[in-house]
Amino acid sequence: MSKAKIYIYEEYNDIFKNKRPWTLITGFPGFGYVGTIATRYLVSKLKAAKVGDVVTKYMPDFTAIEEYGLMTPYEIFACPGKDLMILVNNTLPQPPERVIYAVKFAEWFLSVGGKKAILAGGLNSKFREGEEEFRWICVNNCGWTFSEPQMEKGLYIVGPLATFFTIFNIMKIPTLLIFPYTEPSKYDPGAAAVFVRKVSELLNLDINIEDLLQYSKLVAEAEAALEEAIKSSRKEEKGPKPYM
Repeated sequence: MSKAKIYIYEEYNDIFKNKRPWTLITGFPGFGYVGTIATRYLVSKLKAAKVGDVVTKYMPDFTAIEEYGLMTPYEIFACPGKDLMILVNNTLPQPPERVIYAVKFAEWFLSVGGKKAILAGGLNSKFREGEEEFRWICVNNCGWTFSEPQMEKGLYIVGPLATFFTIFNIMKIPTLLIFPYTEPSKYDPGAAAVFVRKVSELLNLDINIEDLLQYSKLVAEAEAALEEAIKSSRKEEKGPKPYM
């Protein structure tokens, strides 16, 4: 088997027989886990159908049961009525196969009529210049623009997102990258909500992000409580020791 293969379930073959002007949305569990949180949320809110999987040579050996069926490492969802495709990466592809994964998927995407792509990433909050929520890049005349600052010289994109972006650019696929600001080491549904809101506006999807914002608040409260507990524990350790 080659290192990457696209499997479309038989019952969904018909929607790919005739080319459609698909728009792809995808991301990876990188900074803030933004790409994976956002794509999974979009799948849930849009009630997208799981239509296939990407299978790779070094694919992680895990699966789980979700409302839609079997969750796998790299999942393809579709909303045919909206010409929308969502690639959910529940984990990072292994380094040796990241290029072939990106190439295989881009080739298949073009073969079924794919026209545009929107990629989700996370950008370290230390690069924020003002009150803006995100930065962005548009290549190959993607057609979208924002008042927020673009990514500037000296800021690197890394990991499989960089590989996807590079391959899509080489293959002349109009692509937009949106990078909400986030704390790199934290699970950040708030940053994912920024991405979902912008995509909803661009594609007229009318997606409510209140659930993500509420979840972000709960995560922040839990992290604050944990930090306070750790501080209290350290104070107790430094205090006088009781006699036994």
